[in-house]
Amino acid sequence: MNTIIQKQNSGVLRPSELQDWLTAHGLSTVTTEECAYLLGIPINEVPQRLVRLRAKGQLVSAARGLWIAVPAECREMGAPEPIRYIHNLMGFYECDYCVGWLSAASLHGASHHAPQVFQVAVTKTLRKRTIGRGELQFYFRSYVPQITKRKMSFTNGSALVSSPGATMLMVAADPLYCGGVDNAATIIYELVDNHPDFMKDVLSDASFFPKAAVRRLGWILDHIAEVPDLSELLFMYGIF
Repeated sequence: MNTIIQKQNSGVLRPSELQDWLTAHGLSTVTTEECAYLLGIPINEVPQRLVRLRAKGQLVSAARGLWIAVPAECREMGAPEPIRYIHNLMGFYECDYCVGWLSAASLHGASHHAPQVFQVAVTKTLRKRTIGRGELQFYFRSYVPQITKRKMSFTNGSALVSSPGATMLMVAADPLYCGGVDNAATIIYELVDNHPDFMKDVLSDASFFPKAAVRRLGWILDHIAEVPDLSELLFMYGIF
């Protein structure tokens, strides 16, 4: 249970007060168990007590047993942006993750094409889902715990996002997730332009990706971004 909620007395809220209270305390999500505690009711009564809040768009289901608080400014979209609750959702599933591909590139300033879905690399098999107007796509990748990530803060929360260098490798490994090779090259070029210190993360993470992906990234860096040959650097550092 969230420590902020633990500090409250059980039954401190009425259902109509729940969404405002969560938002005021910087909480983007709440579990069914936590709702039962705050409302002072049995767990099996929670869904029924939340019917009016759901009908008003103040709460939306993220998973069985997890609810997202929807602030007034997000009601038209049906839910906050996924970046605001993804960390809690993955914690609920006890799953390592990082925001990646186009979604990470956009957060790092490479916005040549806005992502149509929110892309997340995970260590469990999770089905895609739509929450409000946001579509979340999950891809199982064993390298998630090892690659370089950055913790980025957002309204009422934070999220783990692949670093610019790791994002380049992800884009190079899966160009079809990014609109094709041409668009992948454009994204990588923009990341290079926005993050000149990217190479240290590329060198750190290259060994977790297929050699074909690293060679593709090296070709793009050499022929389009005009940076030193990646293969030579990898050989120098004994990575490949």
